[in-house]
Amino acid sequence: GPVTMPKATVQPLIRKKKIIKKKTAFKRFQSDNFMRVKESWRAPRGIDGRFRRRFKGTPTTVKIGFGTDKKTRNLLPNGFLKYRVFNAEDVDMLMMNNRTHCVEIARTVALVKRREILQRCLELNV
Repeated sequence: GPVTMPKATVQPLIRKKKIIKKKTAFKRFQSDNFMRVKESWRAPRGIDGRFRRRFKGTPTTVKIGFGTDKKTRNLLPNGFLKYRVFNAEDVDMLMMNNRTHCVEIARTVALVKRREILQRCLELNV
């Protein structure tokens, strides 16, 4: 039959706001000048390179200060961590962790199993 939603939803345990220090990705230096230099980040290693020596006017380099807070790393906008599920038995793993993790049904799961997973989620209030 149809799956009904629970009356009260689970509130996440971590309430800290996620701070994003840099929205754009770090691009590899001179990737816009040459086709052979791909955009994916590589650390500069030239002996005289102004980018490695951090001269004024060069783009920002990857530094430890741009890292995300450990408490909020991998947090979804709803305040939960993602846990991928392939069958109804996998949902049982979140029985005690329903305040920190939420279920994501894997892309490869078909409709019948999806209904079983949803039913199990409602039983456990996950």
